[in-house]
Amino acid sequence: MSSLLRPVGHLPASVYWFRRGLVLAVLALLLFLILRLFGGGEDPQNTAASGPQQDPTTTPSVAPTTTPTATGKKTEKTETPVKTSETPRDTKCEGNDLRIEALPVNRKIVSGSVLNFVIRFDAVADECKASIDSGELTVTVMSGNDLIWTTTHCGQAIQRTTLVVAKGKQAVTTVPWNGRRSGPGCLPGQPAAKPGTYVVKATFDDRESTVQAFQVV
Repeated sequence: MSSLLRPVGHLPASVYWFRRGLVLAVLALLLFLILRLFGGGEDPQNTAASGPQQDPTTTPSVAPTTTPTATGKKTEKTETPVKTSETPRDTKCEGNDLRIEALPVNRKIVSGSVLNFVIRFDAVADECKASIDSGELTVTVMSGNDLIWTTTHCGQAIQRTTLVVAKGKQAVTTVPWNGRRSGPGCLPGQPAAKPGTYVVKATFDDRESTVQAFQVV
């Protein structure tokens, strides 16, 4: 007992006391660690901390929301009006749809010679189709009140055709006159027109042209 309280040795007593204190401290530390490992009790704070925790770096998930799209709405389509011709292209011309002129190719011919008349059609409004035949078109040569020649007698002088009549576009057909008088049935051997001044006029579906004068010499 006296050796514990009064260390014996060649070293100073303080050295022995320091060694003893160090040994006691190591023993106390070992005892503390043993109690922590095998004591059976857990620190409430550590227990709470050992539970599942949310990763602070994880962003909370947000339930996706559905936004109504434009496909669920009824949309109205704006249509650009299409400009159409009031008279379709395949519409038959009537007299009110056009103007007509009968033009002698020559203003002076020799008695008994052939003279061609150019019949020209011009559209009043929109485009149409003129059916040219002896039933729709009539060409007449007069001298005063004297009927000299007409396609009513000689319908074969009119060539059957269809003309597209439109503004800015000339539509013409040619009707020949043999330079002689005509009669019912267009019989041959009729006398030639005498020298003088004559006029020609054309009619299409009751639309009449102005008269055009020419001379026979």
